[in-house]
Amino acid sequence: MQMENKKDNNRVKRRTAVITVGFNIALIIATIVIIHIRDVDTLAPVRAMNVGIDLVGMIIGFLILLFCYIDLQRVGVDFRYFRYLVEATILALFTDIGAWVMEERQELWLLNRIDNTVFYMCMPTVVIFFWHYFTRIIGREDKLVITAERWFKLGYVLEMLMCTANFFLGFFFSIDHQGVYHRGPLYPLFMLYLLAFGAVVVILMIIYRNRLSRRQIVAVSAYIATPFPVIFISFFIYGLSLNYAVCMLDLLVMYCIVNIEQGREKLAVEKELSTAASIQEGVLPHVFPLFPERKEFDLHASMDPAKEVGGDFYDAFFIDDDHMAIVVADVSGKGIPAALFMLISRTLIKNRTMMGGTPAEILMDVNPQLYEGNQAKMFVTVWLGIITISTGHVTEANAGHEYPAIRHADGSFELLKRKHGLVLGGMKKAGYTDDEFELNPGDTIFVYTDGVPEATDARGQRFGMDRMTESLNKKPDAVPRELLETVRADVDAFVGNAPQFDDLTMLAVKYYGSGTAKQS
Repeated sequence: MQMENKKDNNRVKRRTAVITVGFNIALIIATIVIIHIRDVDTLAPVRAMNVGIDLVGMIIGFLILLFCYIDLQRVGVDFRYFRYLVEATILALFTDIGAWVMEERQELWLLNRIDNTVFYMCMPTVVIFFWHYFTRIIGREDKLVITAERWFKLGYVLEMLMCTANFFLGFFFSIDHQGVYHRGPLYPLFMLYLLAFGAVVVILMIIYRNRLSRRQIVAVSAYIATPFPVIFISFFIYGLSLNYAVCMLDLLVMYCIVNIEQGREKLAVEKELSTAASIQEGVLPHVFPLFPERKEFDLHASMDPAKEVGGDFYDAFFIDDDHMAIVVADVSGKGIPAALFMLISRTLIKNRTMMGGTPAEILMDVNPQLYEGNQAKMFVTVWLGIITISTGHVTEANAGHEYPAIRHADGSFELLKRKHGLVLGGMKKAGYTDDEFELNPGDTIFVYTDGVPEATDARGQRFGMDRMTESLNKKPDAVPRELLETVRADVDAFVGNAPQFDDLTMLAVKYYGSGTAKQS
């Protein structure tokens, strides 16, 4: 099911890419047709030059979009707001061409006014998209950035409302009934949003310069600085508005020196994560049946990390010929830090268990070792059980972990609610209690991490303990592998297309008894 969801997401991304690319191809073809019909040779030379440069800018933007989608398919780089920025700039270039080819066409004055209104709306849209792209480079967690973003969003709304009102009032610009464009008295006010944006970005670049590479600083500085001289010139040379064409060239430079660089970094990180995931998979038991020579029980387990590597782990190993230890644990956090803490925790628990003692004694000894030097303040929840294979007697201790579920032969799964101890690594001193219960032939025990009951759908609802228990009881007589597959299928069906936020780990043991043949 999870694989199907990933395929659905990839299908949506491909469809979006096809629609976007197709739309921009249609826009370029429409532009060429319009230019041909209008016959730019009849335009003033400066306007004809402007139209030609805008068309080249549209083609450059189309190529940048193609490169972005190729990077998305090839290495997974998806700079969403950068693509939006390019698309908004293409639209601005298209409407700029439309404005010049409709200039002084009396019969097209209304269409020209609509076209110019969209052109004016493109400026604040380009600004807000570039802001989102920029803040994802420097980070959005700082109060200064959050405050600036609120003001920019408010300014964007006001700019769009004023552009809409301008269509009727003409305080930024107007198109008379002869099709002639006139700048309004408040045109400089319209440019204040752009000026304020440029000033704030320059200030943030200075403040957060340590978060930016030299290439990023050069690219962002060029994008902010180069349009202003062109805008200044356009005040004095009517018919010349090359600011968006210059912006598109800056975006091309930005793509070359920033996006490709980040794509390479992402590819290197993914390679390292893939190696880490392979190491983690090799550490955990993953070839089942785990102990094919033992006929007294059947055991199966699975761990699906939320990221490339996870913090959950499980383990099953023999202390001696008659005693098997089972561990299911969940480290706080995700990713590489959690995976490192997981490896340490697993090693300490296994080594201490092999030395002998009850589960409570083992956890009590491991806890201070995990606490010592734990500057990251990480912790791990653990369920540790030791099964006496000959009798089915189980001694277990719980360090802040989920309650296991147990099913007695001819019965239903129920949560085995016993006393919890503190998580390992949370405090230097902590006490743990041994609890005991019996597994009779035909009984099954199911241990899991909170990724199962806390799996969340798109509406924010959790799978929950009740659904988990119902899922277990769909096929109560199933062997462990089938049991885990049933639960996982129900979790995937419940979650749907929502992303997996936590590692999901399950382990089940079905006890057949000493001398009893394992069922096929």
